[in-house]
Amino acid sequence: MPELPEVETVRKTLEPIITGKTIADIDIRYPGIIKEPGDIERFKFQIKGQTFRSIKRLGKFLLFYLDEDVLISHLRMEGKYGVFNEADEVDVHTHVIFKLDGGQELRYKDVRKFGTMHLKPVKTEFNTPPINKLG
Repeated sequence: MPELPEVETVRKTLEPIITGKTIADIDIRYPGIIKEPGDIERFKFQIKGQTFRSIKRLGKFLLFYLDEDVLISHLRMEGKYGVFNEADEVDVHTHVIFKLDGGQELRYKDVRKFGTMHLKPVKTEFNTPPINKLG
């Protein structure tokens, strides 16, 4: 399980690479990772066209701040993010691909499929699950 220092390392590594990049499209290969909104097509519609503004961390949650929403991600046991070129081979355990402008992709890989993603409007992310109960 990624511990807090590893989650912070993920945040620090990704932030300078994806900040300012716009999500041109999204490929969800395992819908079970998307928890909110429950409708995958709505998730895609909401997130498409938004730009990554910053990445924060609260506990072991990564908070990807976009133009209008916050993508709250928990890596659980084995989740990993990586930035790839769109021509790079996609691993069988890659479940969510954020296709960015400029030909890069932010890919979420999770062998055991335990990770979660919630999409919340900015300024509501602390008032509802999954992070409203954190100390």
